[in-house]
Amino acid sequence: MINWSVVSSDVIKKIGHDVEKDCLYIDFWQRSEYEVYDHVSLYAFYHFSLAAAIDDYYQKVIKTSYSIIG
Repeated sequence: MINWSVVSSDVIKKIGHDVEKDCLYIDFWQRSEYEVYDHVSLYAFYHFSLAAAIDDYYQKVIKTSYSIIG
């Protein structure tokens, strides 16, 4: 099950995490489909959700540290 969190961002609408699959889901305002990243721990998800600048964290940490599925 995906647990979603709404975030404060101009680009990202909400982020979600599936504990069973260990995946991060990112739902963007301007896209119809969301991105899914593999091997993202719940700990890493919480750091992302609490980041002061969600868009910066996405660019600097998520995109460089994790692999997109699909």
